[in-house]
Amino acid sequence: MITGPLLRARCTVDEVRPSLVDPTSERYLEAAQALLDEGQLAVEQQLSRGELGAAIEERIVGNRVDHKLLRGLARVMSDRCTFDTCAPLPPGELRARLFSAGPVRRRPDASGKPTAEDVVAALAAELGCTPLEVHRGMFADLKENQVVLSLDVPSAAWLLHRYNLALIQGLLLHARQVTITLAAPDPKHLRQLFRHIKFQQLMYRIQPAAGGFTITLDGPASLFGLSTRYGMALANFFPALPMQPGSWSVVAELNYRRRNRPMHITHEHGLISHLADTGTWQSREEQWLDEQFRKLDSPWQIEPGSEVLDLGGQDVVIPDFTFRNGARVAHLEVVGVWRRAYLQKRLALLAQHGHPNLILAVNRKLLGDKGAAPKDLGAAVLPFSSAIAARKVAKLVDEVAIEG
Repeated sequence: MITGPLLRARCTVDEVRPSLVDPTSERYLEAAQALLDEGQLAVEQQLSRGELGAAIEERIVGNRVDHKLLRGLARVMSDRCTFDTCAPLPPGELRARLFSAGPVRRRPDASGKPTAEDVVAALAAELGCTPLEVHRGMFADLKENQVVLSLDVPSAAWLLHRYNLALIQGLLLHARQVTITLAAPDPKHLRQLFRHIKFQQLMYRIQPAAGGFTITLDGPASLFGLSTRYGMALANFFPALPMQPGSWSVVAELNYRRRNRPMHITHEHGLISHLADTGTWQSREEQWLDEQFRKLDSPWQIEPGSEVLDLGGQDVVIPDFTFRNGARVAHLEVVGVWRRAYLQKRLALLAQHGHPNLILAVNRKLLGDKGAAPKDLGAAVLPFSSAIAARKVAKLVDEVAIEG
């Protein structure tokens, strides 16, 4: 992710425009490839993080006017490197062994006392390594001295695409609110998007829009506490959005450079996510329910939810599971991160706008009011502690299902 002084954006009176790069530009591709060559050389020669950074500054950045872009690309590449502490002994123990020799001379003299090099050479012989490895291992636990073990960047073009996403992610750390508009989304991909939203534990509101939906996410700048952690969660969510097929747009209200201005991003910017589109993520509770329900001798068939349930234009529900038995249908949504007030609002909307065949499985530990009796939450709620009981689900499904 790109943050702080490495952020590149043009600020006008009306908006913030991230300075995205053209991933097909020969100029940028050459720069990205030069960085990858330095990274691969660092892996081969087992250079440290600091040595890799110095090499990039000397050979690539130099006095070029686009130094901020190059350093940003280097930051993105560094995030894809694996670093580790490499020393013949844990650095703390290595330092203790060396310093236990007591005062030493810098150079040989008539006193015959050992020099620092003598102590290092003796310990190296004892450990079966070279004096250079002892020298490098003394402070190998410092971040800048960690060794580059691997680099996971498929190509220069991939690095440029990842840079564009990282730039927007960095700007989202300054967001007050993010509004996402999806035009005619596919339910499967919409559920996948919400899996990422829920996985990052973001606070959201979703409403039907013309032919699609509008999703509003609170930004870190709107919160009084935990803004850094929440901002990282919002930024980590964003790469899931470009995986959406069809048209989409984002309006992020930023508090950037001491002014409130919007940032507009759409599918037309050509962003490509680095995330693998491997299907929808499932929580442990959902995985357990799916596995255990299929083992039951039940006429009900369980399948991933594929419908979007409208709540009178005020909200929507995207069920996690749908149950079918002939023409009868029921849905179940697992509620894991909401507070009691939000849950009661949802129950009120369900009572007002229908969908009596929807069940909400609610984790007792995450209810807003501790000790609240589950019975006061309504008949459409199935409380659970650590796992959702498949037999209870089957019984409740049979009670609430309707012909669809």
